[in-house]
Amino acid sequence: MQKQWSAIDSYIESHLVPNDPMLVHAVDNTQAQGFPEHLAVAPNQGMLLQMLIQMNQCKRVLEVGTFAAYSTLWLARALPANGYLLTIEGREKHATLALENIQHAQLAVPIDLKVGMASEVIKALPEDTEPFDFIFIDADKQSYPEYLELSLKLSHPGTIIVLDNVIRAGDILDQDNHKPSIEGIREMYQLMHNHPQLLSSTAIQTVGSKGHDGFAIAIVK
Repeated sequence: MQKQWSAIDSYIESHLVPNDPMLVHAVDNTQAQGFPEHLAVAPNQGMLLQMLIQMNQCKRVLEVGTFAAYSTLWLARALPANGYLLTIEGREKHATLALENIQHAQLAVPIDLKVGMASEVIKALPEDTEPFDFIFIDADKQSYPEYLELSLKLSHPGTIIVLDNVIRAGDILDQDNHKPSIEGIREMYQLMHNHPQLLSSTAIQTVGSKGHDGFAIAIVK
């Protein structure tokens, strides 16, 4: 099935996802430096993130987990000229690669890349930090519950929160699987269930070039 899923993704992308040189460069540069491309979102998933930002006219975006900045560029290209994007990466080598890709893109929207543990970076933000309109979380899965709670403190009514990789090919259903990443995702689901600060939330399975996984999506009350 994986071969077919990847072929269908390619078909979708060839028809609906315009070829953007800056995104192509980000992928090529990532591969050229020996980093695994599979850690980034697929192009059609990037387009979905872009559309969510456009549909809700978001101006301020927070990204937790930059990697090579491929998803960062998708998020930033959806913002208006007066937009702002803060992205946080925990690994220096990833941040170095991300900065190369960001600088090459030369987008007008300011992209602020901070390096360090996401929880510490977020907690160190000034108290008067303006809330974000859109938050994308794609980092260490065991910390998803903490990232969700921290994100809520930087949100306003209507903020959209998207968390990536929340299905893990069905591993969340395997009661014998106690990996920290899987336990973290399960705790995230429990936290989102009837959370007093969330208006509504759901999760959607995805299959494609990235295998069997999915997104969780929530709207802040």
